[in-house]
Amino acid sequence: MITIKNFTATDNEFIDLSRIDNLVNHDSINHPDDDKNDWKIRDKSIIRDRLLLYSNDILIGVLYYSQGREKNHRTCFYTLHLDPDYNNKGYRKLLYNKMINNIKIFNCNKLHTNIYNHINYSEHKKLLDKEGFKLVQTNREYSCDIRKIDLKKYYPLIKKLELRGIKLYDSKYEMKNWSGHYQKLEQLCWAYGKDIPMPEGIAREREPFEEFIKNQENFEENYYAAEIIAVKNDEYIGSTDLEYYPKTEPQKAWTGSLGVIKKFRRMGIATALKIVAFEKLKEKKIYEVRTDNEINNPMYKINESLGFKPVPFSLDYSKEI
Repeated sequence: MITIKNFTATDNEFIDLSRIDNLVNHDSINHPDDDKNDWKIRDKSIIRDRLLLYSNDILIGVLYYSQGREKNHRTCFYTLHLDPDYNNKGYRKLLYNKMINNIKIFNCNKLHTNIYNHINYSEHKKLLDKEGFKLVQTNREYSCDIRKIDLKKYYPLIKKLELRGIKLYDSKYEMKNWSGHYQKLEQLCWAYGKDIPMPEGIAREREPFEEFIKNQENFEENYYAAEIIAVKNDEYIGSTDLEYYPKTEPQKAWTGSLGVIKKFRRMGIATALKIVAFEKLKEKKIYEVRTDNEINNPMYKINESLGFKPVPFSLDYSKEI
């Protein structure tokens, strides 16, 4: 018997959800403890939930969905994963239809999801095509074995920046006690983040400072691979952060953000941030770095110059409802 149940956040549910996710994930591994932690610290001011699909009490699929913030408060962001053994039975549509009914609570008028250009997502793509979704953004995805990068080659660049008064610091281990550190860091990330291309019809939004702090503390406590900040005359001018998942893939780091404020661009700061971060990663025996950038973001040139190789791109789809 096929049934859709509400999520109750039990330990067994987190275990089963990770099992389903890992049947679909093509290049990452989920751990139930990480999912439980993410659920625990979620922003409870916005609607966020999960729909669980069972066949005779065995979990076979899940749909994660969340309401957007203020500017996107009527947008539903969702992810759908189904055990491949149950493909071609219409079960994705069952979950999709149930979500459509549930999101009426916040007068949803737009759906948004992200998949990869990979065979594991081909059946979901068929549903998107059938339901009239539109491809609104393509994102380059890259991977690199940083042991193959000649980091010393970039030391003169870092020295040149230092002569200009631009210094690079480790956020967690060198800056936590600086006056106003987290306020400046949040302002910096918002300043350059506003310039990062967004999918058509989706507005970039600034999370409340208390949410930023909560997520930053969680990052530093559980997933900190590196966070490097460029500073000139006490002004925060650029940063990059990378997280890793020690319970599943301790040798792989994922780039969270990378940016430089406008007046300091085209000076090599972004490259220098990466190089210093990679040195920190190698000290921790983290050797693979994953990163991404929107198809119209020139940051890809830096990635390719460092030796990053393309992996299956990610694709953003939206639909007005």
